[in-house]
Amino acid sequence: NVMTLAYSVAGAALSLTAMILLKRWDRFSTVGVSVIGGILHNTGQILVAMLIMEMAQIVYYLPILCVSGIAAGVAVGIVSAILVKFRSAKNDSRSDFGAVRKNG
Repeated sequence: NVMTLAYSVAGAALSLTAMILLKRWDRFSTVGVSVIGGILHNTGQILVAMLIMEMAQIVYYLPILCVSGIAAGVAVGIVSAILVKFRSAKNDSRSDFGAVRKNG
């Protein structure tokens, strides 16, 4: 459905842009960036819904969506932080092993 795509693209574009900027600024943790991304994804969808439906009252649904955005952001942020830490540890162990093999 084209309308569903419009909602998804708007939410994704807004959240991705903000997350890229926040990650570059380097003041937020992975979980913090993810929470903001979750909230802005829902905000983008509400903005598009307001435009398409020509009904400003739909904005009253935003606080409920913010709660779900926070919950999803925390969950995704925690999993992402664990995966980043795991990958960093794995890459560090590979580089250490490579250094030992070259010298050994």
